[in-house]
Amino acid sequence: MHFSFSLYDSLLISLGVLLLVCALGVPALSFLNAAAGTLRKKLFMVKLAGQLSRLGLMFILALTLISAGILAAAVFLEPGPGLLAEHQEFWKTAVYISGTALLLYGLYFLTWNKLARWPVLHLIPAAAAVAACKIFLGLLFWSVWRELDPMSPVHPAPDSIFWPILAQLFLLGMAAGAVLGMFYLLYRRNLDDFGRDYYRYTLGLLAKWGIFFAVLSPLTCVWVYFVSRETFDPAYLILPGAGFALFLLFLILTLLRIARSQQPMRHKPAVFLCLVLIWLVFALRLVSYLEMADMVTEEEVVRTFMRDWADYLGLTNI
Repeated sequence: MHFSFSLYDSLLISLGVLLLVCALGVPALSFLNAAAGTLRKKLFMVKLAGQLSRLGLMFILALTLISAGILAAAVFLEPGPGLLAEHQEFWKTAVYISGTALLLYGLYFLTWNKLARWPVLHLIPAAAAVAACKIFLGLLFWSVWRELDPMSPVHPAPDSIFWPILAQLFLLGMAAGAVLGMFYLLYRRNLDDFGRDYYRYTLGLLAKWGIFFAVLSPLTCVWVYFVSRETFDPAYLILPGAGFALFLLFLILTLLRIARSQQPMRHKPAVFLCLVLIWLVFALRLVSYLEMADMVTEEEVVRTFMRDWADYLGLTNI
């Protein structure tokens, strides 16, 4: 399998990956804020968790409907041999897992007021739903990785490069969930009028969550190096890696500006900028992941546009 990967492909597919991991990031942030708010007795954190739970439920519902739609297409539109039919069992499993996550998270969302006096009982289905989303995304990304590296075993080995890549995707998904949550708060400002103090606090809090997970995400690059040091070749990782670091730094600085502001609601353009920056971060990480897949297989499975740029600049001779 050999195919090219253009800049347009990178932007389009990374947007889909970003939205996919937000199906984990947003529900997980709702759970974390609900748990932390309950332990610290912070009413605003609990209210924020309630707002994010609505957004998280929409993401998980979309995940379930997409899985069910693909499975239905595989069963009814492609009964014979084909790409969808070949992965029919996978999508059956995906429907079961995403459906379970939807039921559990729906229970968490619908019992928000009824189980307010029993916070532990209320948080259990949310934690289970987040775990189900992690399993779903892990299986989905592993199936894609096996398409890039057909020689991969059925299950990823403990020293597989796939694990640090998955960990970084989850961390970036949490950062993306925080950024999307900020945008959602701006959208709901006039519909959920909880007062100026609430939005001042929660926008800053989400910015801090975004900074926390964004700062953690590059640490997985060290993990990548140690598990692939025998085949590690930085030639085609320099450009996407540098771009990733640059846009991630801009994202962190923009979030820091929002977090430190006394009036974060006045920084609406900065919130929109964060959405663009996290999208570019995902686009460049996606290119790096494809280059890592080539590095592991020791052949050019995918030729990304960054290879042409690196060849033109002579970076491969460094």
